[in-house]
Amino acid sequence: MKVKLFMNMIDRLIINKNSKQKITIILVVILSLIISACNQTTTATPVIEKTILITQIYTEVVYTATPEPTLTPMPTQSPTPLPTSTPTFDPYSAPIYYPLENCVASRLHVGDLAVVSPGGGPNGIRYGMDLYYDTIVAYAEPGQQLNIVGGPYCSHGWIVWLVQTMNGVIGYTPEGNGIEYWLLPTK
Repeated sequence: MKVKLFMNMIDRLIINKNSKQKITIILVVILSLIISACNQTTTATPVIEKTILITQIYTEVVYTATPEPTLTPMPTQSPTPLPTSTPTFDPYSAPIYYPLENCVASRLHVGDLAVVSPGGGPNGIRYGMDLYYDTIVAYAEPGQQLNIVGGPYCSHGWIVWLVQTMNGVIGYTPEGNGIEYWLLPTK
C-alpha cells in the first residue's frame, strides 16, 4: 500500500521536474521506503514443537519360595486348679435373717461352708473389714469354697464375713449387697 502511494508521488514529480531533480526525488523515495521498512516491527509467531513421550509399563511376577515351617514350642503346664463345688441345692432357698441392724439380710452363719457365686466375678478378700478401702490381699474365684470363721460385720450396709480359703488365706469378704449375693451357703 505504501509502495503504490510513493510510486504515484514519483510519477507526478517526474512529469513536472527535470532529470536531476527526478533522480534526487527517486533516491529520496527509495531511502524513505528503506527507512520505513526498517522501522516496522515484526512479531515472531512462536513455533510450538510437539513432543511425544512414550512410556512402557512392565510388570514382572516374581515367585518366592514357601518359608520353612517353624517348630511350635510345647505349652507349659498350668497349675492345677483348686477344687470347687457347685451347690447341689438351691442356695437361695436357705432362710434369711438380719443379724445386724442397718445391714442387709444374710443366709450364712459362723461355721458354714460357703461358695463364691458361680454366676459372678471373683470376691476380693481383704485384711480389713471396711469395704471402702483398697485392702484386697487375695481373690476367691467363682465356685471356690470358703469357711466362715468369724462375723458377721456391717460395712456401709453390707454383711461382711471373716473367711478362710482352702489354701489357708484368711480375710474379710462381703456376702452381698441386698440385691446380689456373692457368697452362698452349700447346705
